[in-house]
Amino acid sequence: MSHHHVVVIGGGPIGSVAARSAAEAGARVLLIERGGAGDAGSLCTGLVSPRTLPALGVSEASVLRRIRGVEAHAPGGRRLTIRADETKAVVLDRAPLEAELRERASDAGAEIRLRCEAVGLRRGAVDVRSSAGRETISAGVVVVAAGLDSALCRAASLPRPARLFHAAQAIVESEPERGDEVRVFVGREVAPLFFAWAVPAEPGRTRVGLAAPAGTDPGPFLDRLLGRRFADAAIRERRFGRIPIGPLPQPIGDGCLLVGDAAGQVKPLSGGGLYTGAICARIGGRAAAAAALDDRVDRAMLERYAVACDRAVGGELRFGLAARDVLESLSDSGIDEAFAALDDPELLRFVAAIGDIDRLHRLPRGLASRRKLWTRLLPLLTLLDRHLATL
Repeated sequence: MSHHHVVVIGGGPIGSVAARSAAEAGARVLLIERGGAGDAGSLCTGLVSPRTLPALGVSEASVLRRIRGVEAHAPGGRRLTIRADETKAVVLDRAPLEAELRERASDAGAEIRLRCEAVGLRRGAVDVRSSAGRETISAGVVVVAAGLDSALCRAASLPRPARLFHAAQAIVESEPERGDEVRVFVGREVAPLFFAWAVPAEPGRTRVGLAAPAGTDPGPFLDRLLGRRFADAAIRERRFGRIPIGPLPQPIGDGCLLVGDAAGQVKPLSGGGLYTGAICARIGGRAAAAAALDDRVDRAMLERYAVACDRAVGGELRFGLAARDVLESLSDSGIDEAFAALDDPELLRFVAAIGDIDRLHRLPRGLASRRKLWTRLLPLLTLLDRHLATL
């Protein structure tokens, strides 16, 4: 039986960051991934902030587009356009991103096994299956970065995110009018309790998708959106996935810790998880290495990881959950009213200037410091106050 200080299950971006971080901390690390090199990854829009690249520890080689604007569509037809002078987001190509991340993990000393699937997990050991057969690998600490692999988590009695949204995305042959602008569509008929998106990707292609609450099939909603907005565009592929809403309060188990989607380390408003996941994966990799090297893999030792993650991203995730509760409670008419209240040139210029998709919790404070905008915010505050009073 081979032994490693840290075994990371899942070779996507978050798992690769965790493996690299653990290896850099001096641990003997094994990263296992059930897919092969170049295999299609999970559903990923690839829209992230520019700071995500240094958080992941990669170059800009995977950047397809630089985004400076967003056009939001309300149910009643009103549009709000927010444009900034500088790049606010980038769109990534997942395949070269994953290849670079695995290479960097390998360079740091991590062993990587592709087409190797974890089929069993218990304290101190991982059962794997590959073309060579079945094998049990001894591990000091196991890092679960396999997304929402409920079967594996259930078998190991690991906690799982309580709330999920189901997402669907299509790649369509369509070059947007503005290649540096994302379109967002909201409304109960578009995407119940979430939103739909159209993100420019490779030249001549757009990623079109949406999410809906568990129990609602997102497929028909995607078909309707494609029919209305991209009727003449050829569809290259469709992918489906799940988005966890809300982080686990204790993303640890018996001799293991969870990172990324498995831990619910995803922004509740947008469903994006690369930035928050990368931050927590770096923390998790170091925590796993320290625990294994000290031979202290008890829960008390691993709980330090949960505390550090909460300190790093907990405020933003809690703000996102609170904002999601408010937005989900709005009817289509309420959304239309909110759009009307926000449709002010000076207010939109201010949002464009200070808006940050990773740090939305700072926006209210920024608005509060601009007294001349207060009168413009009164209609929105009145709307929210009236609506919250009915809850």
